[in-house]
This record gives sequence, structure tokens and C-alpha cells, in this order.
Amino acid sequence: MKTLVMGIGNILRGDDGIGAAVIDALQGDALPEHIDLLDAGTPGFELVLIMQDYDYVVVVDAADMGYEPGEWRMFTPDEVKLQAGDLYLRGTLHYAGLAEALNLGEALGTLTAKIDIIGVQPATIDWQQGLSDPVAMTIAPICQAVLNLVQHVDPA
Repeated sequence: MKTLVMGIGNILRGDDGIGAAVIDALQGDALPEHIDLLDAGTPGFELVLIMQDYDYVVVVDAADMGYEPGEWRMFTPDEVKLQAGDLYLRGTLHYAGLAEALNLGEALGTLTAKIDIIGVQPATIDWQQGLSDPVAMTIAPICQAVLNLVQHVDPA
């Protein structure tokens, strides 16, 4: 099963760079050949094209969920697609891009069989490089969560 772990976000916008930071941290781990890592930046509809060749995708992104900075949780694609009515995802930083890309992928029949999304509450999304301390402290636990998710995927 071809697997992609993808970070979404802008490293120039503070905690919006959490996706890239997780991908960077995972680079040092010895991952099986069927797992690809990608810092996707802020791709919008291009997400459909990126995900279409994979059987399983894990997305890491900043999401304004009203939690304390650094808190994170897992989402399904359905929760993201319906986020306009979902209090947890109402302020996600890539609201249109991720939600619309998932809806488009579903309409085109190109969505993967399984997608898991990890949202991290940012402290700041100002024009600055680097993560806030509470968000930076989530890198290791999120990496462990990602590794737990992908290690249970059969590469066949």
C-alpha cells in the first residue's frame, strides 16, 4: 500500500509551519520504502493530484479549533469537508484548500481509500518564521502518532 505523509502550511507564518516541521523531523526516521514524505506548502486544489496515486495519506496541518496552543487531534476527511458546521474546524488555516480539494477528489473519484488528518492548534500565524514553544513541543508526539498510523499499514 503506497503511503504519503504530507505536511501542509506556510513556514513563514509561525505555527502554520507545523506540517513542514513534522515532515522535517520524520526525515531522520528509517521509514519503509512504500512511505513517502512531502512538505506540500499550501497547494490548494493541487492536493487532489498529489493524493491520487496513494492508497493511504496522513495530513498534518495547523487548524484553529479553539483549543490551547499546541493541542492536536485527528480528523476524518468527512469532518474536514463538513467543517463549515464543525466547531472544531471552523477556522482551519486551509479551510478552502483542504476542504475543497477533498470534495473535488471525491467528486472525481480520485480520493484514496484512507486519509487521516492531524490538526494542531496554533498560537500564532503572524508573518514570522519558527514555531511557538507550545506548538514546537507537539512535534515529537505527532511524529510518534504518524509512525503508529503508518506502521499498521500493510505495504502489499
